[in-house]
Amino acid sequence: MPWCPKCKNEYYEGIKVCADCGCELVDSLEEWEKAEREAREAAEREQIAALREMMREEGEENADTAETEGSADAAEEEERAEETGRASGKETRGVYRNYEEKAADNKSSAYTLLVVGLAGLVVIILCFCDVIKLPFSESSRFMILGVMGAMFLFFVVMGVVSMKNAGKYAKKAESEKELTKELEKWFVEYVTKDKIDEGLFAEEEADFSDEQKYFKRFDRMKELLSERFLNLDEGYVDRFLDKHYQDIFGENK
Repeated sequence: MPWCPKCKNEYYEGIKVCADCGCELVDSLEEWEKAEREAREAAEREQIAALREMMREEGEENADTAETEGSADAAEEEERAEETGRASGKETRGVYRNYEEKAADNKSSAYTLLVVGLAGLVVIILCFCDVIKLPFSESSRFMILGVMGAMFLFFVVMGVVSMKNAGKYAKKAESEKELTKELEKWFVEYVTKDKIDEGLFAEEEADFSDEQKYFKRFDRMKELLSERFLNLDEGYVDRFLDKHYQDIFGENK
């Protein structure tokens, strides 16, 4: 059965594109995630290799002083490349809204729509009954009240839909809370600073900036989590790991 790599929704055979986000479906989420991870690691290796070659060539052409300056420039170039290559991923981290937040938003919208819609319908009924007089002709009055009534009725319908969505999200929020508790329990016991940094940085990467270390550590944390828990929403994982990164390293990204 095909899957959406972004929404993690399963579809019937024959469907090629996700109806929610428009992404092309894949046959296996595990294989897709593995391919994405391998492609990302290969791109990082190529980038680092290219930067090392550039640093070596600069060292051969320049004197010792110029070589030192060139290394600093190369480090800055590498940092810019890291930021450019992963900017979209960094921007999305922390944006994820959990089901509890969605439930609260939908509930608030439902109350607003229902209050406005029902109040408007009451006013429309009073106008039809001539309790509230309108300075319009009979034909104009019925046309205006009909349009306004349809609009307020739409508000009521949307309020009911939002209320149903709030209930649906509230149920999912309970499951999400249980999942988060399970993740946190496993994460605290298994994922430590030493576990994350073990073999992560090569000797020449020891002087990486906090920004560069953040990205490499974050990817390692995501790999460790993915090995234990499959098919998690990427936005949920990014938000979860971003919080725990601060708890473990206490650094500003």
